[in-house]
Amino acid sequence: MEKGINTIEELNKFRIDCMYGKKKHYNARDRVATYNRNMGIAIVVLTAIMGTSVYFALSKSDILLAQIIVGIFILLNAILVALQTYLKFEKQALRHKVTADRYLCLMKEAQRLLAYYKDGNKTLDEVQKELEKICQEVNDIQKDEPETSQGDYQKARDGVKDGEEVYSEKDKQV
Repeated sequence: MEKGINTIEELNKFRIDCMYGKKKHYNARDRVATYNRNMGIAIVVLTAIMGTSVYFALSKSDILLAQIIVGIFILLNAILVALQTYLKFEKQALRHKVTADRYLCLMKEAQRLLAYYKDGNKTLDEVQKELEKICQEVNDIQKDEPETSQGDYQKARDGVKDGEEVYSEKDKQV
């Protein structure tokens, strides 16, 4: 067995894990940003409807149905505004982006280490030391990274497999 093959395999696995971590968090960011955008659109639409409904209801105050409709719009709007404030979608999306960016940096660092080793510019000992440092960085990321769904991970896997991002078959191999 070639000396250092396990270290290089481990570095390659690390690179692939970072690739999936990056993709998974970018997917989560997109999902949460979509929730935020859709909820914001619903709030704007309901506010517009509510404003015109209030005008209608006030001008014809003896119509009970109009008053009920206005009440429903006011309630829905209040619920959506409260949910959007409570769920903090915009903040969640930003946290996922920051986490994905950190994984992207580590993935690129792992790729560089592999290249340096293959080119003979770094010794196996240097690669092992660097691998330990970047593994510690992943541990730091994982301590406070936001949760993602299984769907985010599955979408990341499918996206890589289906060529959503440009990776050669060799890049996707462990």
